[in-house]
Amino acid sequence: MKPAKENRPLQVLLAEDNPGDTLLVNEALQQHGFQYELHVIEDADKAFTFLERVGKSPDAPCPDVMLIDLNLPKASGYEVVQMFKKHPECAGALLVIMTSSDAPRDRQMAAELGAAHYFRKPSDLDAFLDLGRILKELLAGNKIPAS
Repeated sequence: MKPAKENRPLQVLLAEDNPGDTLLVNEALQQHGFQYELHVIEDADKAFTFLERVGKSPDAPCPDVMLIDLNLPKASGYEVVQMFKKHPECAGALLVIMTSSDAPRDRQMAAELGAAHYFRKPSDLDAFLDLGRILKELLAGNKIPAS
């Protein structure tokens, strides 16, 4: 896991095509006191474009945390993760899979990709906002059972 550097905001990459979930992630991070910059990519093409600019453009920093939805347009979240894991500067980012899927196959693939946590998107607002607490625990080096 790659910790945030001192004196700079946590760089969070969110691969999510649902604007409502993007708002909830923002709210969860704010409620838990994170100083962060959120970089949202809505599909695999935008993920690839972002990754090409990492290290070359100030608006495309290598993420400290990757929050990846499995169900993205144009390619799966797994493919997006694999792209970032191949980048030498981004391979150590903390990975959290965010999905509505509870399929054992998805959980297994997330583990194989090195996900620190599998966050099943709840329908309850308070449970979704718990994502902020989970990230704090993970960044502190604690293991959290899958949601």
